[in-house]
Amino acid sequence: MIDLSSRIDALSDDERMVRDAAAAYSSRDPEYRRVRVLRGQLPSYDAAAWRELAEMGWTGCRLPESVGGLQLGFAQLALLLEQHGRALAPEPLTAAALLGGGALLGGDNEPLKQEWLPRLAAGDWTPTLAWQEAAGSQSVQPTATRATQRDGHHVLDGRKCFVPIGETADAFIVSAAAADGCALYLVDRDAPGLAIRSQTRVDGGTWSELTLTAVPARAVVASAAVALPALERVLDEGRLAVSAELLGVMGRALEITVDYIKVREQFGKPIGSFQALQHRAVDMFVLVELSRAVVRQSAQRFDAGENANERALAASQAKARCSDAALKVAKGCVQLQGGIGYTDECNIGLFLKRAMVLAAWLGDASTHRRRYGERAGDPSEEAEASDPLRRDVRSFLAANFPPEWRFPATRMSIKETVSWQRKLAEKGWAAPGWPTEHGGTGLSAYDQLAMAEEFDRHGVSIAPNMGITMLGPLLIRYGSEEQKRNYLPRILSGELRWCQGYSEPGAGSDLAGLRTKAVLDGDEFVVNGHKIWTSFAHEADMIFMLVRTDPEAKKQEGISFLLADMKSPGITVRRIRNLGGSSEFCEVFFDNVRVPKQNLVGGLNRGWTMAKSLLGSERILIGNPRLAKAPLQLLHRLMKARGLLQQPAARARFDELRLDVEDLGASYVRMAEVLRRGDELGAEVSMLKIWITEAMQRVTDLLLEAGAEDATLDASTTLPDGTQMHIANQYFASRPATIYGGSSEIQRNILAKAMLELPG
Repeated sequence: MIDLSSRIDALSDDERMVRDAAAAYSSRDPEYRRVRVLRGQLPSYDAAAWRELAEMGWTGCRLPESVGGLQLGFAQLALLLEQHGRALAPEPLTAAALLGGGALLGGDNEPLKQEWLPRLAAGDWTPTLAWQEAAGSQSVQPTATRATQRDGHHVLDGRKCFVPIGETADAFIVSAAAADGCALYLVDRDAPGLAIRSQTRVDGGTWSELTLTAVPARAVVASAAVALPALERVLDEGRLAVSAELLGVMGRALEITVDYIKVREQFGKPIGSFQALQHRAVDMFVLVELSRAVVRQSAQRFDAGENANERALAASQAKARCSDAALKVAKGCVQLQGGIGYTDECNIGLFLKRAMVLAAWLGDASTHRRRYGERAGDPSEEAEASDPLRRDVRSFLAANFPPEWRFPATRMSIKETVSWQRKLAEKGWAAPGWPTEHGGTGLSAYDQLAMAEEFDRHGVSIAPNMGITMLGPLLIRYGSEEQKRNYLPRILSGELRWCQGYSEPGAGSDLAGLRTKAVLDGDEFVVNGHKIWTSFAHEADMIFMLVRTDPEAKKQEGISFLLADMKSPGITVRRIRNLGGSSEFCEVFFDNVRVPKQNLVGGLNRGWTMAKSLLGSERILIGNPRLAKAPLQLLHRLMKARGLLQQPAARARFDELRLDVEDLGASYVRMAEVLRRGDELGAEVSMLKIWITEAMQRVTDLLLEAGAEDATLDASTTLPDGTQMHIANQYFASRPATIYGGSSEIQRNILAKAMLELPG
């Protein structure tokens, strides 16, 4: 199984050092014997191991260097805790070092910090946070625990539940309602009136219930002025930490399972060669890598010091994704391991149980989807108004995009909108991702997404400009200087419109099976053959295509990449009507078409290299979150207009879809940055294609349901806010998304072989 993170993630030296050190430590018990021995024990973790973690500085991972801590950034911390999760380590790094220590650090009692934080960093003092008062509740406002003043001391009464490591903690940081508001108090474990009842969890650890009866507090950790913001902050940090642990749990569970199905035989061959099992494993792999992208993005947002709401959104996004994914992956691993997977002697059950615990802790997936939806607000207004790029895009669209083109029933073609292309070129926005030296804007993947989101929000629905998105980047990399000079400026200006000639009747998913031939005759190639599913060929000025130039070579070795004028004699175009009634798809026939030799790109019989590069670009293009964001915008408008967002069940479905799309954005940026660095993407790009196209279909499925009878009309529906949408066309448009560019089934086959290295 390929380590995708090592292959595509650009880790800093510090991040790599933390990850490698944590991986070395966490891999010392590959059979998980220590985990098994500690199950149900009190304490539920190894004191010697805790001291060892302290010696490495990890008990002070987030503490300032002034008190002996490492002061790791969240990106580093996530890498550490991922390895902690892979090892199923029971030591309470999140409970003590982040929640307990973080609550003290976030308070306003400076003498208390100076007294106790060095001891935490040294591993000599283990605090834990007691804040929760009911199962499933994520409210930070205490109602069952109160603090009063008696004889000059703070006295606590009430109860707390689901307190981690309560059976061994040296002290508790307890939230309680006081006369002036919520405050945090330090309570010694041997304080009079404190009763601790511990229960064993399914993973062998413990939750504790605290009953406080006139318990004297040692000190106030955080006064009412700072307690609630400090508590919200540390809990969100804990949610990110738990998400990273969940990532490690699911990632290692999948690795173990993939190794198992490679060698487990049935019917005389490894079960990992069965396509049904391969596709199950691929779906789990996609979930793991999607979770990794979200965790990394959320950690980076924490490190960027974003405001409290943005941090809360990042924490909930990560926790929702990882809680959901870890349970699905762990359950799927039990299924793939069969009967042995259901036995206690099989280690995969340990991973399922840990996933169950961590998925519930600090809020489950549904809780955090709801929290994200509440905090993110209306999708049409979610962007930061202060973002200069977004502000500029909004102003430009308002001034230049024709109002009658907003939210069209079907996406508009490049030919229909050539005037708009020219305006974009004049603004310098025709090619946001191209390097500036070639006339592009050179925007980061994040900024490209921001621009795309604003276009979608404004109702700009135009077919992808294949010259911009596909051919241009390929020419920049493989084209001759003459080809770059001749074509790149004309692509930018909109002078030349392009179509793609890849698929053939006998060469769809099996692209290397193409039969269109090109024979060199002097200074020209003579082309004969047949292309199909060629979008907007009837409007295109030029076509870039794959042709077979050496029929005797192996399939992939005899292919070349040609550029041809669509007005050349011998080219015939036939339009194909689709389910939605439009005719974007075309067949293109070549009958002795002559193409100048100088239109060969990248050298004779080197087309397969460019084909793979272009397929990567195509799948990146298809994997752009805007493919699903546009119908998601319409879905939100429709559900809002019909009052469906006030129905909890309907709102939950929308919030889940919203995060499906948002999470894809993290994966998209992760991979787009690889291309931006000038590196190649391999088979991993298929993950984007699978996720976004299937997410798009889930969005339009709900759009169809919410539309009711209106969705059956072959006409646009007008909402009270003036938005027009052709619901049926949106539904139809999503159907081929899982087919073109390589079907979802083929993408899963690719990932099974190239990433999971499964047999067959």
